[in-house]
Amino acid sequence: MNETQLIAQKLDFLPLIYKKMIVRQVIFGCATAVLLGLIFSIHTGASLLAGVMPVVLGVLVASPIANKKNKGNPKSIVINALKAEAVKVFLIIAVMWLEFKFYTELVPIALVLGLVMAALISGIAISHIDNIKIDNKE
Repeated sequence: MNETQLIAQKLDFLPLIYKKMIVRQVIFGCATAVLLGLIFSIHTGASLLAGVMPVVLGVLVASPIANKKNKGNPKSIVINALKAEAVKVFLIIAVMWLEFKFYTELVPIALVLGLVMAALISGIAISHIDNIKIDNKE
């Protein structure tokens, strides 16, 4: 079993759209980080990845909360979505604070670029959320 299949297997708790979004964020983030690292410096590339990773971690942690069984109750759907979003935002803030605190060679514009890039990819995935079959986790 190769590494990609192993990673996909570990992400089985996520719906398909989240898996695709995370893979795209990581691939695009790594490719852009390498490009920025070659053009500017290794710290610029690492800073871009430091912007992408909090969003990826936030989605990984918050998506099981958002996908809890709701039994068709609109109130619990909204509450679970709000809980998941709050967890994601607090996690992103905490990780970003740690990055600013401990990474002394951080390039802030690259970090913001990575954060914006990851948020745009998340937005694209959310725009396709109507095409998902909830029961099949697709």
